[in-house]
Amino acid sequence: MNFEIIKNGCLECDKGFVTLGRGMGTKIMIPVYCFLVRHHKGNVLIDTGFSADFKKTWGRRLKYYAPILEKDIVDRLKEKDANADFIINTHLHIDHSENNPSFNDAEIIVQKKEFEAACNPKPYQLLAYPDNIDKSLNYRLIEGDLDLFRDGSVKIIRTPGHTEGHQSVLLSVNGKRIFIAGDACYSSENLKYNCLPAILWNPDRIMETYEFIRSLKNTQIIFGHEEITKSI
Repeated sequence: MNFEIIKNGCLECDKGFVTLGRGMGTKIMIPVYCFLVRHHKGNVLIDTGFSADFKKTWGRRLKYYAPILEKDIVDRLKEKDANADFIINTHLHIDHSENNPSFNDAEIIVQKKEFEAACNPKPYQLLAYPDNIDKSLNYRLIEGDLDLFRDGSVKIIRTPGHTEGHQSVLLSVNGKRIFIAGDACYSSENLKYNCLPAILWNPDRIMETYEFIRSLKNTQIIFGHEEITKSI
């Protein structure tokens, strides 16, 4: 099994959106990543990032976030001569799922509660989700954890808090364990200081998820919006 990191781009925003109560008022750049897993049973794309049309689709969000696109995920996969048989969305916020409609043939795996939340967002998360979810896509709605290929290589683990239906992915790649947190934990600073993100569903569940992440042994953690500096 092969694992590749794909940088979709960056978002310029107030640090307070990432670490609530720490560094508020300071402008920072945070990365947006997608991940490609090549498995003999099919290619898995974890998150699809934001689209090249963000200037049209993000609307009022651009008041708070300034996306900087490196290259559209579809073009990235073409460069790699890869398709996506499966998509795992950690959650359906716009910076993690906007390119879903570009993959009509893929099975998109998401928690049922996440899909429901994206279709009918609460007022406090209204701008976090895309304005319209394309319900015609091939969504596979799950409830709880899932061993995708039943061989322990790609495990979906429910990690609620940031959103009700958030999920993370635990990979076993060439003897290494890699935990793709998504926005279950934005950064190592959030984990170190028990900082909440500014956008959330349930702070108590976030703290429980942080404890779960701390409990992972011999595992490399990839945080949702922190630069990846260690080799994998």
